[in-house]
Formats: sequence, C-alpha cells, structure tokens
Amino acid sequence: MRVLRMLAVLLLGAALVAVPVRPATADDVVRVEAESLTVSSATAPVEAQADCCGVSWSAGRQLWFRAGRAGDSVIVTLPPVPAGQYDIGGVFTRAADYGTLRFAIDGVAVGQHFDGYAPTVRRVEAVPLGSASLAAGTHRLTVTVTGRSASSTGFFAGLDTISLRRVGPLAAVTTTPYETVGETPSRGPLTRVYDPSVGEPVAWYYNDHTIVRDQRTGLWHVFAITHAEPGAPQDEKTFGHATALTPTGPWTKHPPALVADPGAGEQWIWAPHIVYDRGVYYMFYAAGNPDYAAYRMHLATSTDLFTWTRSPANPLFTDGWEGRDPMVTRVGDRWVMYYTATSSPQGGNHVVAYRTSTDLRTWSARGVAYTSPYTGREAGQTESPFVVRRGDWWYLFVCCDGTDYGAAYRRTAVYRSRDALRFEGAEKVTVLDAHAAEMVVDGENWYLSHAGWGQGGLWLAPLVWSTGVVARGYTVSTGFLRADVRTWPHTRIASLAVDPAGAGTYRPALDSSHRGTGPYLAVGRFDVTDRAGPPARVDVSADGSRINLVGIPMGDEPVTADWLLTVAPRWTGPSLQSDVTWSVNGPTTAAVWEAAFNVDGALPAVGDPAVAARPTGDVTGMPTWTMTSGPGLSLVAAHRWASAWRGDNTWYDAGHPMAAWQPLWRAGGTSWSPGRYPGGTWRFAASGSNGDTAFADTVYAAINAVP
Repeated sequence: MRVLRMLAVLLLGAALVAVPVRPATADDVVRVEAESLTVSSATAPVEAQADCCGVSWSAGRQLWFRAGRAGDSVIVTLPPVPAGQYDIGGVFTRAADYGTLRFAIDGVAVGQHFDGYAPTVRRVEAVPLGSASLAAGTHRLTVTVTGRSASSTGFFAGLDTISLRRVGPLAAVTTTPYETVGETPSRGPLTRVYDPSVGEPVAWYYNDHTIVRDQRTGLWHVFAITHAEPGAPQDEKTFGHATALTPTGPWTKHPPALVADPGAGEQWIWAPHIVYDRGVYYMFYAAGNPDYAAYRMHLATSTDLFTWTRSPANPLFTDGWEGRDPMVTRVGDRWVMYYTATSSPQGGNHVVAYRTSTDLRTWSARGVAYTSPYTGREAGQTESPFVVRRGDWWYLFVCCDGTDYGAAYRRTAVYRSRDALRFEGAEKVTVLDAHAAEMVVDGENWYLSHAGWGQGGLWLAPLVWSTGVVARGYTVSTGFLRADVRTWPHTRIASLAVDPAGAGTYRPALDSSHRGTGPYLAVGRFDVTDRAGPPARVDVSADGSRINLVGIPMGDEPVTADWLLTVAPRWTGPSLQSDVTWSVNGPTTAAVWEAAFNVDGALPAVGDPAVAARPTGDVTGMPTWTMTSGPGLSLVAAHRWASAWRGDNTWYDAGHPMAAWQPLWRAGGTSWSPGRYPGGTWRFAASGSNGDTAFADTVYAAINAVP
C-alpha cells in the first residue's frame, strides 16, 4: 500500500470538520541481504551459509548465527536511511534446531518474538519486526536468542533479508518520566478500645460503625452493628451505643440506640453513619429485607445522640444488590452520600455509588464514584466507603481489597482523586490493615478504626499522613497524541488523548475507568485477578518513540509480561502500537481463565466490523479491529492478524465502554505450560469522524502490511 488517505481536522467554533489533505507517498523499500551486513559484535559464531537442506536463499546465502544458548546475541549495522518512521520486516529461516528470537534497534526492542522452530528447514517470507522512528544514517540491529520451543533441539538463527519501508516522517516525540508526590496515610499499631462483650454471657462483636462527637458536651459516641458471635448479618437488628471522653476510651456501654422495626420495613439494620447539621444529628443506615435488589436507605434524627426518631421520609431511596454502608460528607454546597452497591441492583460490578442532597432528606438519582473490576453480589470490594479531604485531594477508603473475601476482610484500599465524585482510574495509593474503617479526627490527631466479625470489638490506630511517591510513569506526546504510561504501582496506559489533526488539541480516547489499558490475568476465576505490577526494567529509545516495559509481574503468579509501546505517526494518522509478550515461568496457583489485553475506552460506544455498538458480553474469536467512538472522534485498536499465539475470545463491556482481547479464554480455566508466548500486536489510531469504519479498515491494512 503506497498511498494512504490522511484527513486534517480543523476546529471551527465547536464543530470538527474533516478536510482532505494531499496524499503523501511512502518511500521505496530498502532491502538488504542479511549476510552482507557488518557484524559489530556476536557471542557465538556468525557465517554466510550457502543454500542447503533443500532451501534457496536470496543471493544464495543467509546470515547463520550458530548460537549455543539462550542469551546469545549478534549485532549488525543496517544500511543508512533517510530520517523517518519505518516498518521493518525480514525473510527468515526455520528449522528443527533453531531458537526463539527478539529484535532491537539501537538497543531498544521492536516488535514481537520470532519462533524459529520447524520440523524441517524452510524459508519464511514477510516476518514483521515492528516499527521504529529512525534518524538519518545507520542503525544497529540486535538479534537475541531468548530461548527455544519445547520441540527444538538448538538455538540457531537464520536471517535471509532485512527490509525497511519508510511509512511516515520522523516522529517528533516528547517522552518525559514523571514521579507524582503526594500524601499517603499509614496505620500505626491497633489498640482495642472497647469490647462489646463486657456484661454479656457470650462474645459479641462490633461491625460497621460510626464515631461522632457531641457538639455541645464534647462527649464521644460510637454506634455500631452489634451481635453475638459468630457473624449473622440477617440477624443484626441492634445498634450498639457507647460513650467516652476521648476516642481512645475508656468507653461506657449504653442501651441499644436503635432496634430494627419490621413495621418500618426493617428486617435487619446495618452500618449507621452520623453527621451533624444545625443542631440536629442525622443517622443514616441500611434497612435490610429479603429483596436484596431494593435495600432501603433509612434516616433517624436526634438532638442529643441518645434519643432517635425515624424520619417519615423513609425510605429515602432503595438500591441494591444490598445497597448499604452509607457515609455522608459535605462537598461544596451540597451533601454527598457514598454507599456500596452493584452496577445493577441485580448484581454486577461492585461500585461505590453516591447521591447528593441539600437538606439531608431528599436525595438525587444515583451516580457512581468508583467501579471495582470485580463482579458479584453481597460482600465485595466496595464495602464501607469513607471519603476524606486533604488539601486539594479527596481520599476514598474502601474495603475489602482482593478476590478472596476471607483474606481481604482486613484490607482497606485507599484511592486518591481531585474530584470527590470520581475515583474511576484513581491510583490506589496504599492498602491498610483494617475492616469497616472510619477516620476519626480529634484536634491534630487522626485515627483509623477497625471492627468486624471475630475481631473482638472496636479498635483504633494512629493514622499518619506522610508525603511520598504515589505514581510513576512516562508522559508521551506528539501533536497527535498524549499518553500517560503508568509504571508504578501498576503498569497500564492510564490515559490516552488524541487529536487527529495533529495540532495538540487533545480529546480523551482511553482512560482507566475500569480495567485500564494493558495486559492482565484471570487465574482461578474470570475477570481481573492479577494486575500488571511495576516492570523490572524500562528501556526508552533515544528519541523517546519506543518504551519497552520489561518483566512486568502479574500479581502473585509466576508469569511476567514484556510490553513494548511504539509511537508511530504514519500516513494513516497518529498511532500508538502495542506489543505484548507473555513469559510463564512455572505452574500458576490455579487454572488460567484469561490471559488478555484490555482496551479501556473513554468514548460512548464500543464495536467492531460486525456490530457498531456491542452490548456487554463475550464474542468468540478476535475481530480485525475494535473501535470506541463518539461525536467527532473514533479510536481504533487494529490487530495484526495472528500476532497472538491463540485468539479465543473478545469481551465487550458497553457500560465503560471496553474491549478485552483474550488470546486465552477458557471457562473453568486451563493449565498454561512454561514458555514464552506472543500476546499480540495492536495499533491505536484516531479519526476525527464518529464510527469511521473505512479508517479502521485502513489502519488494519497498514498494521498487516509487511515490507
């Protein structure tokens, strides 16, 4: 494909108008005999091997690298080329004693691995080596033997020809490392300050609770779910009550503050939270009933924190699955109630929902402040939300962090955002050892509370705020795109904004509102169980156009990923190419359900060539491309066909919208043998038109063209 269409987008008022620009023509292909290249270094013998074994190579010879082990490498000098963006390819050899190869240009990886094994000697045409932005002059090509397939008997490599096709101007890329510093909380030692078992014949527990100070007397009050051990959530019908002169106690027990009233629609009552406003204390709590999709949010009021009167406005609203654990705080000129629920009242992703009010009695429709990637009903990852402000930042404390509820019971995750109503994509800054945690402020002292089933009562610990690193990564920008490549504490494309006109007027195209954009694993169940951690090493090309994230750990599994991101402004418009390689280093802890690459869209719809707007669900196999789109913008993820070692499934989530490309998808899971696996190549490119399928087809053709 020598001529490809390019659109320029001009901003006229509030409208985006596409105007054709004169087509640009790619340069001729530079093709060179590999055996003629100058070898600058090699760790094993290199020779020009003549035709043999029934194979005829170009010019009758190939570069034969007689590597003896994994890690052997040879460096050759490529011929001089004009400055530009290049697609690089080759003609290689496969044989029974050949190894697996990885390529690098000027010391930074390009493209995918190449498996050189075949049962008989054969010449392999049109092998894509990836893309690179090259300055004028010569460049170094490094060929490294990374290992061999299980069937291979050796580590040899054979290169017949190398080709470079100029497909665009030299990439003008600014790549800047960043480190974000901010406050993070840490928990001191826990001290049990109150045991509700005192005076009872058996052990009792406190669970979700609220600690509040009487504005008039200064006396501290605690109200909590309480019940005899063991935990019995559908029989929790009483709010315990105790008082103390300081949060650290000693606490004095009082009669229950509130008892469930079936006549008021309360089969059981959970999770009180109290705020004060103009002489009145407002207690919000969940009124449970057998209709878990329509839990009732109730209100009781008091002027002295001892006598409580239910509001005639009850229920304030209903929500599910088990809409519960309210927490109310002031945000600007309104009150905000956060609570746990699911994306649909019948189940789905666990969410922190919110509603707003000006009078604490009438509440808005539901919004969602945070969506967990995990799905289900009942207990989940968004219990006991608690939001506090520190300077310009809002912090969301939420339990229980992890897929194993028992193990996660005492894990409270903390997220940080500048927007009190949006924690989607916010960085998790820490995880604290506590259940149903509340922040208690007494003068200059901050405390973190802890309680729950089997925990022995109410505990407090000092909460210390200290300044430290909360995120690391790279900002990558051209006139066409700006990407936040996050490398710590979790690796992903945190955001990608684009401008098809190349003028730097970016619009959001990818975000981190759900799983983020990048590789993930699902082990032992579907959905994300093991996120991408910080890479062991980051290689950045001299011009900033390639970032290779090496040795990314996947949760606690013996699996790592290498993830290469390449900026490729080409005749088709702006693009960012992604190459993922998986390394399995031992048996996983459970069967593998998914090894996937997720694309987290920031536009209203997600679709593919067959269906423009996909509903949520699985689609067998992989399409040629997926596209998130909205008014005046399309973001295409085009797939290099068969670049992954398998292509089982694509999962669409219309609510975010999102497409998860799943080379490995197996309901019930499967074993994953040790080895290296090509995880797939995608190219992200943007058009200034909504639902631009012709552009998507062009991007797909471009990524599948090999010199």
